[in-house]
Amino acid sequence: MQYYSKKQMQAMESRAVEKGGTMEQLMEAAGTAAVRLLQQKWEVRGKAVAILCGKGNNGGDGYVAARLLRDAGAKVSVVLAEGFPATDLARNAYGHMGGGVTVTDWNREPRAARQVIAGADYIIDGLYGFGFRGVMPEPVGILAEFVNQCRVPVLSLDIASGVECDTGAVHGPCIQATYTAAFTVPKPGHVLYPGREYCGEVVPMEAGISPEIVAQVTPALETIEGEWVQQCFRPRDSESNKGDYGKLLCVCGSEGMAGAAVMCAAAALRSGAGLVKLALPRSIYPIAASRLLEPVYVLLDWEGGALTSESEARLLEALESASACVIGCGLGAAPGRAQLVKTLLETARCPVVLDADGLNAVCGHLEWLREAAAKKPVIITPHPGEMARLLGVSIPQVQGDRLAVAKGFAQENGVAVVLKGAGTLIALPNGRAWMNRTGNPGMARGGSGDVLAGMVGSFAAQGMEPSAAARAAVYLHGLAGDRCAQILSQQGMLPTDMVGRLPYLFREMGN
Repeated sequence: MQYYSKKQMQAMESRAVEKGGTMEQLMEAAGTAAVRLLQQKWEVRGKAVAILCGKGNNGGDGYVAARLLRDAGAKVSVVLAEGFPATDLARNAYGHMGGGVTVTDWNREPRAARQVIAGADYIIDGLYGFGFRGVMPEPVGILAEFVNQCRVPVLSLDIASGVECDTGAVHGPCIQATYTAAFTVPKPGHVLYPGREYCGEVVPMEAGISPEIVAQVTPALETIEGEWVQQCFRPRDSESNKGDYGKLLCVCGSEGMAGAAVMCAAAALRSGAGLVKLALPRSIYPIAASRLLEPVYVLLDWEGGALTSESEARLLEALESASACVIGCGLGAAPGRAQLVKTLLETARCPVVLDADGLNAVCGHLEWLREAAAKKPVIITPHPGEMARLLGVSIPQVQGDRLAVAKGFAQENGVAVVLKGAGTLIALPNGRAWMNRTGNPGMARGGSGDVLAGMVGSFAAQGMEPSAAARAAVYLHGLAGDRCAQILSQQGMLPTDMVGRLPYLFREMGN
């Protein structure tokens, strides 16, 4: 699915007008589309429909719907949320509405308006459209809260009122829609949290802008689809060997964090890498080797906050032959770790996945990322806290506009960004972005990120284009979490359980 921003929608509307259409025709098409969807979902003849109209053009769409529903035999009432319409388009639509429609003013006749709303079979939300930002004025916010309390089915016009189109942000009262008629194309706010939770079932509806115009615009956001992920994998050649499936180097782990290294390497192995080398401190080797037999271990010794010369030589030799490298899972923040990350970023000639303490090491040194990304693909996998530290901002600032944050960082630093969380985002330096819809809150526990990093590294090591490796890994990581939740519950599932589900997912895809 593809999603388009406010500016892109405005550009498409302008293009439609340039090609001979009018804004009046687009408003008529939007109102018609809304009625068509309402009729698809429910019987309207003889039913009471309350239409909430704001003072802008979204309210104008509501007036068009009122006229058409009256003609279809519904008992239609319009509730003016902010008085009479303020735009020429909306005023014209109001004037063409004609008789047979009851009009009530929320501010002047609140009791009557409440009776209309509470007595409706269906409500149409035409308060605000894709141009909304911020917080509803208090009287409209009270109206929205009353609508939600009535528990009447609600159809929102284009987007649930109170949701910001580009960010999905909700800063105050918000309509809880049952369905949303997405005019022409879906918007990012339909799928980004928390807006996603308010828009109900989003149904794209043709609304006067041709597919040819839409096709000329690169979407602001896309979702990762299972069909695409399946196409990333092919049955293995019967004459292949381990060398055909890549060599992944994982530089992970520290005292007290052996589990992170083990989970990263285990996920990489279960994701199909031909050979996994796990570089970790010699002191935690017995723990890791007792849990995981398959990797080749590169044992590291430290003296005075730096790797010994012999250990550094072994590590760089392993990096020289690697087809991808994961750096950071459980690496720790002891002296010398940041310098190690810098050296690996400078030396690697293969795709690099930077996670956890690898990201913490580059805080304040983003030039290390930019210089490395100029020579090979770099994928970073921060959670919101790590992204906040990279940018020197607060977590709420990151979460307030996740898409813009991920896109901005990717473009400024030349890296692919996997911003983890509910609806994990993947943003590329070229401006393209995807959101993942698999996964659940049961994955919110230590170790899940280590599993994801190992999967991304494994797919990249096997030769998958790095940004595709990130998208496929994020999707399958979430799907493994969903399968674990079905079997073990969100409360009881563990990241290691997700690793155990991976083979079953690959089998489903025919591998």
